Amino acid sequence: MIHKIKALYDDGRGLEIRAIARELGISRNTVKKYLRTDEAQIHQQQSQRTRAKRMDAHREYIIHLLTTFPRLSAVKVLRKLKEKFPALAVSDRSARRYIRALKETVASSRNATMNRYWKWCPVCNARWMGANCGG
Repeated sequence: MIHKIKALYDDGRGLEIRAIARELGISRNTVKKYLRTDEAQIHQQQSQRTRAKRMDAHREYIIHLLTTFPRLSAVKVLRKLKEKFPALAVSDRSARRYIRALKETVASSRNATMNRYWKWCPVCNARWMGANCGG
């Protein structure tokens, strides 16, 4: 986006700020901000876009629940969270989305540790653990 804005502006020889904003469908203030700042600074700001989430305070407890009960649904995890922390102010949809993302990371890390021990047998077309699968 910054490259488009700078190219269209072309150090004052190109389009006006209003025309660039209209062309790209963004605010004039955004165009001005991008023209004032350096490209490296904008790239640094955009690469550090991590926001703190309300559920981050309970992340360890959620991970504990998901590792202890891997088939636990996000709704049930949220129920357990609200039982333990009644003052938790988060929408159901946001909580489910957060828990689903955590569940995927927990499951992928669990699968990564399991894959070290499991092998694939091309003869039996199945997973097995040990020296021989019998196929």
